[in-house]
Amino acid sequence: MQEKKNLEELLVRVLSKSGEKGATFSEIYASMKSLYPDIRKIEVRELLSILVRDGVIERVPDYERKRMVFRIKTKHGEES
Repeated sequence: MQEKKNLEELLVRVLSKSGEKGATFSEIYASMKSLYPDIRKIEVRELLSILVRDGVIERVPDYERKRMVFRIKTKHGEES
């Protein structure tokens, strides 16, 4: 359980570096993999799902990149 909490915090730090433009799943996974080599894609997907459900991050379309991106959600529901 503690490890999952640490991974959630790490994922939030990774996303905070992407700013308001956000990051795609592939970008997030690559960053997480470089910091935590043993992580699997399914674990990153689960962490993203938990953080979206908890309102910490949001998943939004990026029409320029033609991808869905994740970004930190502010208290008012706007991007950071």
